[in-house]
Amino acid sequence: MAFSNKFADQITVTTLLRSMMNRYSPGRVITLLTLLFLIAFANPATAFTGDAANGKKLFKQNCAACHKLDKKAVGPALAGVTERRTEEWLVSWIKDNVALRASGDKDAIAIFEEYNGSMMTPFPGLSDQDIFDILQYTVEGDGAPVVAAGETVAAPGAAAEKPSYLLPMMIVLGLLFILLIALLIKMKNTLRIVQGKDPETMGQEVSAFGRVLVANKFVMTIGTIGVGIFLLYFTYWYFMGLGVTTDYQPVQPIAFSHKVHAGANKIDCNYCHSSARHSKHSGIPSTNVCMNCHKYIDGSEIKNEKGELKYGGERSPEIAKIYAAIGWDADAVAFKENYTEVPVKWIRIHNLPDLAYFNHAQHVTAGQVECQTCHGPVQEMEEVYQYSPLTMGWCIDCHRTTEVKTANGYYEGHKEKIAEHYNTGKITVDMIGGLECGKCHY
Repeated sequence: MAFSNKFADQITVTTLLRSMMNRYSPGRVITLLTLLFLIAFANPATAFTGDAANGKKLFKQNCAACHKLDKKAVGPALAGVTERRTEEWLVSWIKDNVALRASGDKDAIAIFEEYNGSMMTPFPGLSDQDIFDILQYTVEGDGAPVVAAGETVAAPGAAAEKPSYLLPMMIVLGLLFILLIALLIKMKNTLRIVQGKDPETMGQEVSAFGRVLVANKFVMTIGTIGVGIFLLYFTYWYFMGLGVTTDYQPVQPIAFSHKVHAGANKIDCNYCHSSARHSKHSGIPSTNVCMNCHKYIDGSEIKNEKGELKYGGERSPEIAKIYAAIGWDADAVAFKENYTEVPVKWIRIHNLPDLAYFNHAQHVTAGQVECQTCHGPVQEMEEVYQYSPLTMGWCIDCHRTTEVKTANGYYEGHKEKIAEHYNTGKITVDMIGGLECGKCHY
């Protein structure tokens, strides 16, 4: 029996599709894709049963002053340290490296000599599990979730960072969508080929599932629309999340503890960030501001949670970084002569797009907004992280609910008129133009 080239092509494609579908049923294909998804995006197995999130927090508190993951600092780079040393050796070294050297351990002595006798602070207060957590962090690196002080998994006020499976899910759903289209094409072509033909002659058979699926156009249409809506939904929320950096917490050059300064010592935020009262920007405090206190406080008397001297009576390595930046000779109690100050390269955390205008003075001085409203409980943070999403919707919601502080001369004579106009005793920011585009966008 002769066919046109086009019809022959249809037979070839259909036969191929049928062969594939008969061999690998839709259920099998879906199961295979699910297994591939789990294998591809599951967390890799590691040698240590530690919590990398808690390890990241402990690393910042105890190790970051002298160690980095990717390069040598005061001490060696710690990435890959679990491949170079055994678990037992690392625990012994971290808890009491002095005792380990005294035992005659050659590796411990070699490291001590390589770094010119630099004394590493012993950490007897760390449990074995704490050390395993730190080692797990050195394995996973900065992909580990951000953890704030006092927490073991999630930062206070915000959900813990989790691996984003949205993109992989979209890929898998896309493959399933393609599979569905292929099935529909197969059924359509199969029915077209066998229409008016002898199935035995053509060697074609249409399954009961195929006849029901193709014959019921309503099911086909709803299924296709449903898959499309599902994909569009996840695509929309994926793009809506771009640029939203809630929980962002970079490792700073100096491990400045807001919990100690703003929390325990109750230092006003505006003492260090004095520009927030009268400027658009809050400002980064200079090392001169730090030296107002740290001329006399070198951290040698800082105690840990157990009441022990945290640095064994030695100067805090973090405060030593301030001295090095400004050129302060703590032993001579004087500034070094002809010394050029080296700026501390702080890493910016909160960042708005250039098209958005935000004025700190307008909020802090005129609006009397507390710092914690936007920045979260900074007095509880060892190192600051981005607490709020800082999205346009978040700002608008705040303007709609925040009551205007009218106890100043600016609103004299206006308060009554505004209240009368809106027939309410509460005046919110949106009532005085807080939702006008030009207020926040140039």
